[in-house]
Amino acid sequence: MNSENWLHYFQHNRLNRPEPDWSQRFPEDECTAAELANSFAHFQLGESGEGACLLRAAARRYVDDLAYQEALALFIAEEKEHARLLARLVERFGGRLIRSHWTHSLFRLFRQALGVRFEIQVLVTAELVGTAYYRVLARRVRDRVTEEVCQLILRDEARHVEFHLERLVADQQLWLPIERALWATQFQALFLAALEVAWIDHRHVLQKLGASRSEFVREARRETGAFLARLVSASSRAELQRPAEF
Repeated sequence: MNSENWLHYFQHNRLNRPEPDWSQRFPEDECTAAELANSFAHFQLGESGEGACLLRAAARRYVDDLAYQEALALFIAEEKEHARLLARLVERFGGRLIRSHWTHSLFRLFRQALGVRFEIQVLVTAELVGTAYYRVLARRVRDRVTEEVCQLILRDEARHVEFHLERLVADQQLWLPIERALWATQFQALFLAALEVAWIDHRHVLQKLGASRSEFVREARRETGAFLARLVSASSRAELQRPAEF
């Protein structure tokens, strides 16, 4: 894994963050605004964690890769920047931030259950599902500011997924094909569970904006299928490039 490149990317990306024009008036009706505020509050809670457990686990697991540890810390800082933007959207639509929710508690439980590798794959599933949510939202919402926030988060999340993908490829480079197949199977099961939870939690706002369950699910499945295809391709390239051992 080229951790130095990722460290430089995150350092640069901190300096390239256009701020939405929060003064723009929003055209959504009062009921839709309330649903948007509620949905954003739930996502904001998920993005606002300090990441202390993940950083400690990564420091133990990847003790010789300081650049990765620093890049991971900047990734967490970027997620907190998303939390700031989402908090502004909650305020914009007249809502209130929340301190706890069952989806957030479930997410944290799974993240910390089986070590740093499992935590990373839970983060990936959340980002894949979140990408589908923001993409559908940006397509359906009439508020320009919300669309700008969605596009900024989508830009970041695309690189976050690639960052974690490279970590997974490095971690799995000595695995047998059957081990990778078993991992892919459980990853897909985790994704399907996360997808269902996300729909239950955010269906009201998506339906209010005219989006259907099939549209949301189709977007999420497309993202996950593309991710798994890139993972297989990158793993195959890494296998070919690894020097033979005698």
